Amino acid sequence: MNYYRILRLNSLVKSDRIKILGAGVLFALKRRYFNVFLDPVLSCNFRCMMCYFSDPEYKADKSRLEPEKIKLLADNFFKYALKLQIGCGAEPTLYLHNEEIIRQAKIYNIPHISFTTNASLLNYDKVYSLVKAGLDEIIISMHGTSKEVYETMMPGAKIEKLHEVLLSISEIKKDFPGFKLRINYTVNPDNIDDLAHFTSYLEKYKIDVLQIRPVRKLGNTAYSDFDLKRKQELYSEIITTLEVKCREHNTVSLITKELPGSILYRRTLDVAEYTYCYISPVHYGSEGFDPDKSTYRRFLRKSGIFKRVIKDVFLTANRKYQADVNFGNYDVNL
Repeated sequence: MNYYRILRLNSLVKSDRIKILGAGVLFALKRRYFNVFLDPVLSCNFRCMMCYFSDPEYKADKSRLEPEKIKLLADNFFKYALKLQIGCGAEPTLYLHNEEIIRQAKIYNIPHISFTTNASLLNYDKVYSLVKAGLDEIIISMHGTSKEVYETMMPGAKIEKLHEVLLSISEIKKDFPGFKLRINYTVNPDNIDDLAHFTSYLEKYKIDVLQIRPVRKLGNTAYSDFDLKRKQELYSEIITTLEVKCREHNTVSLITKELPGSILYRRTLDVAEYTYCYISPVHYGSEGFDPDKSTYRRFLRKSGIFKRVIKDVFLTANRKYQADVNFGNYDVNL
C-alpha cells in the first residue's frame, strides 16, 4: 500500500462529513481506519526552539513504555491501523525497544510504519536494525539547511551528524530499495530563506518525501515569532521552485501553501477525532481507556462512536472557530 496515495485521495475529498462517515463504516466492518502515533518515551535530547521542550519551565517526564505492554497495545490498536508512526512529540531513539514495536506492527500487517527522529543518536547500524525489523520510512526533522540556521533552530544538533546519517541511509537504501526517507521542515520567518537551499539536499540524497509546514504555537516555546503571513510572497516563490525540483527527483511533496495569520482557526467537525490515535506511556488512544480492563474496540462501542458519527454526519454545523493550534492542509504531489 502506498500511504501517500491515500493522503492524496484524502486531500481530494473535501467533505469532512464523508470522511467521518467513511471512518464509521470502516469501524463497523472491522477494517483499518485510523493512524497510530506512538511516543514510547516522553522526553527528548534536544531543546528545539519551536518545540515545547524549549520551555524553561518544562519538567522532564521520565515515563517509558513498559516492554511487556507492547504486545497488549499491538493487540488493541495495530489490527485497525493504516499507519504506525513511532515518534510524535518526543524523541523515540531514547527508547531501547523500537525494533520490537516494529516487529509487532509487521505481525499485524500495518501497511506503513514510520519513525520520526532528530537523527542525532542514529548511525548506520542502528538505522539498519530498524529497517531490518520492518521499518518502511524514517522521518528526519530538520529546520534549517545551513549550519548556522540548523544548529540555531535545533540547539544541541550538529549538521555534520545530520549529513553522516543521511549518507548512511543512502547506503542502506541500496539493500532495501523500498525503504523511504522523508524530511520534515517546519518553516518560520527566520528560516524561510534557508529553505530555498533545500534543493542541494535533493541533489545529494535520495529524499522520497519532503514535508513543509508552518510553525505553530505549541505551548511556551523559546521561539516567539508566529507572524508568518508577512512572508507569504517569498515563501510562495521558494515552494514553487521546490515543487518543480521535487518532481524532477521523484520526491513526494507535502506542502502547506497558504501561511497562516496570527489568528488560527479550525472547524467544529474534526475528522482527526476518528482517525488520529495517540499512544504514550500514560495515554492509550482515548481518555479513560485501560488496555488491562477492556479492548479498544469494545471501549469505543460503549462510548458511543456510532452516535457520534451520526451526529457529526447529519446534525453538527461545520463552522470555523478560533483555536490555539491548527493543523495545516497539505497539497500532496506524487
